[in-house]
Amino acid sequence: MARTSEYYRGKRKKKNRVLIPAAVLLGLISLVVVLFYGMQKYVVITKDSVRVELPILGEMEELTGIAESEQRELEPMAEVSVTFEEPDYSRIEADAGYNLQQMRAIFVKADDFTVDKITEYAARLNVGNALVLEMKPPSGAIKWDSKAWSATAFGLTGSPLTDEMKTQLATLKENKVYLVAQISICRDELYASRSTVVTLRNDAGFNYMDEGGYWLDGYSLDLLDYTVSMVRELYEMGFDEVVLANVVHPVLKEGERVLYSREMSTPQSPVNAICGFARSVAEELKDRDGFLSIYVDSASALLGRDSANGQDGNLFFKLYDRVYYMTDRYAYTFNVADLQNKQIIGRLSERFVPVVLNYLPDNRDKISWVLIDTEND
Repeated sequence: MARTSEYYRGKRKKKNRVLIPAAVLLGLISLVVVLFYGMQKYVVITKDSVRVELPILGEMEELTGIAESEQRELEPMAEVSVTFEEPDYSRIEADAGYNLQQMRAIFVKADDFTVDKITEYAARLNVGNALVLEMKPPSGAIKWDSKAWSATAFGLTGSPLTDEMKTQLATLKENKVYLVAQISICRDELYASRSTVVTLRNDAGFNYMDEGGYWLDGYSLDLLDYTVSMVRELYEMGFDEVVLANVVHPVLKEGERVLYSREMSTPQSPVNAICGFARSVAEELKDRDGFLSIYVDSASALLGRDSANGQDGNLFFKLYDRVYYMTDRYAYTFNVADLQNKQIIGRLSERFVPVVLNYLPDNRDKISWVLIDTEND
């Protein structure tokens, strides 16, 4: 006996699965028919072949031909290179040497810094009016309690002036004695031994050394900051003038080379290192309270540029109030004659300072000079 269902089952619609393929086929047939009749005007029939030439293909070939033609007409690209020229110091305008007076001085070595010795030198100023005090010798130990960052960081103060010596210098200044402080810059044993970031180095990477000792690098920004700070402190102590000694590059032997403390965009050389340093110091001290001077260390540098030691006397006369030069009583006459044709602001007798040993030039009452006493052999 069949079981009767209590629920009504609705009829299911049969899916027409043939309709979709038929529609696709019909669309393809229509597309073929349209293309067949639409492309007939582009058919080219020759005795050898039948081909279709579409306009768009011709335009593309024409454009391609133009592009290829233009490309063939282009010239080869020129090689481009960037060249950094060496600085031209000849264009710097002279801005020093004003309001000077003759300075006739006795040199006081750093080792002679005692009250008795300074009193002795001052008593001999019968034909002079100044003392040049070596406040920082090539050893690097400075003679005052400096607050410059390098001095405090590396302990560069040697035996600072006592209160008695400070009082003595103040008294000399009250008595119209012209006071000059001399400091050694690139020759500095102490600083070089305690910081490698300011030194010249040899090929092996060690501190460069010659018979003159260790050398500091004129490219070093730390050395620049140290120098400017020392000069400002010396002005504050009452010195009328500061002279920079040993702003010079060591003269290298044939085949010898040195490594500098930082990379530069311009070619590195003794001239760029020393002249660049000298210029930077002068610019940093444009607002100085006293006179600023510098040494030259060769006859070539005195008259122009010395590519070996990096100095340029023409530049130094533009930037510094006086230029000091180690000479003697006989050679001084020729030095002056060589400098006569130079375009120097002010009087040469005030701006050029011969540094002589034991014997003064014959016209000592009409020129500036510094006398260094040495023991005769």
